[in-house]
Amino acid sequence: MDLSGMISLRYLRLGLIVIGTVLGGCGGSSRGGPVVTTQTGGPPTQAIAPLSADDVSILFPAPTSAADFAHLIAVSDLTVPDPQDPSKRDPVWSDDVFQQFLGLAGSSFAQVSGTQTRIGLPAEAQLKANWFVAGIRIDAGAPGLSSDTQAQFGRSPEIRLIVQPVTRNADGTAKVDDIAGHLIFDFGTFTTPVLPGCLPMRVPDLDAYNSIIADVAAMRTKLATGQLGADKVSTAGMALGVHPGLADATTVINLRQEIVSLLERHISAEHLDAMAIAGLPASAGNPWIFLSMSFLPKGAPGAPPNGGFVPVPSPTLDGLQFALMLLKGGSVPRVVPIPRTNNLNPVTCKNNAAQPAGLPLSERKGATTADLFVNPAPTADQTNAIADVVADPAKSNFFNTDCASCHTETRRTMDIPGTAPITGIDPRALPNGAWDVRNFGWGDTGKPTFQATVTRRTANETAAVVAFINSELLAKPLASRH
Repeated sequence: MDLSGMISLRYLRLGLIVIGTVLGGCGGSSRGGPVVTTQTGGPPTQAIAPLSADDVSILFPAPTSAADFAHLIAVSDLTVPDPQDPSKRDPVWSDDVFQQFLGLAGSSFAQVSGTQTRIGLPAEAQLKANWFVAGIRIDAGAPGLSSDTQAQFGRSPEIRLIVQPVTRNADGTAKVDDIAGHLIFDFGTFTTPVLPGCLPMRVPDLDAYNSIIADVAAMRTKLATGQLGADKVSTAGMALGVHPGLADATTVINLRQEIVSLLERHISAEHLDAMAIAGLPASAGNPWIFLSMSFLPKGAPGAPPNGGFVPVPSPTLDGLQFALMLLKGGSVPRVVPIPRTNNLNPVTCKNNAAQPAGLPLSERKGATTADLFVNPAPTADQTNAIADVVADPAKSNFFNTDCASCHTETRRTMDIPGTAPITGIDPRALPNGAWDVRNFGWGDTGKPTFQATVTRRTANETAAVVAFINSELLAKPLASRH
């Protein structure tokens, strides 16, 4: 497939972020100062108290009981007015795009190069009604917020939904599938010309993002002042984990509805420009397979006849390979194809998702957790050196670091004796088991039920977003925010 259209009318908007992306300086949550409410639905017009981690990275508790379904958000329930007929409502994840998501996940692009291994979604994952929101990331700019990253890529604000299939067992309890999708809604445009080997620069839609942040702050204030339930629930100073308002029985129902309203005010099918999946082979619990997807409009080189989503070449492979897999212990190598990262060089927009130029192997220098899955086990110093780079959004992003690294750095750090302690994450949300590779969502810990999970990569990205919003948006007069 000719993917030169990746550098035409649209651009890839996947950040790890892992945001994470995303899926990208580490900073702490700010606190203090009076809470000043603002009118929702428009740009901030007054001083707003600083936001905290849980305000922009919203994690739902992993469902277990039948009653938990009332606290979740089904993706199929998120709708917006039809622009042609306001009396009708359109889904934010349309049936057509959902079928494209399934089609790419089941295609040869999801087969790992040189193997017969590919994603195989179970029957329950074939129904859009079974996909629920596990987490929401409100990012100030993918693929990262450091000055070096913005100089190379620009900045694209986004709302990312992390979605997973959930069905009911025979007794009505919840069954979570160990599969995750990312739906990435962007708020920005692009610039031309494009540098060889790069993708278009991102230019943020500041009015749209200011409006989102105003609504986030208003929701935070309602929760803290007791307007959403009997309890006044504060997010200030909390380590990142399950959102405290979703964990509180007196506020969860009203906060859920506030989140639905916020999403339906700001996201729509027109903003959905990238998706990703981390799935498993059919009827198997191994290996993890990662595949990214991006939207191309009708008429763009490489686009489907009517426009649509296409697979994205993995930036850290050779430019012709799409899927990357992570195998369980005992396999050699554990990551296939072996990634060739570039996160030890200065940040550059050149990468192998951009075609045809790409970035030759000879020019790359990087850290990858693929080098930590070895026997004998690496030392604590070796582990920290690699994991610290991968978890640093100022150094690592979707375009220079492989997906397997971003999904495993925290657990590898926890598994090697003598490595540095993990901070900034609620201990109850740390990956609880070697096969819990969820960055932000519900992970499989080898127990009957799943758990809400946060990785260090996600916590660092969230800290960077909070620091950026508080210093660059909320602390400045309205006129200077544009």
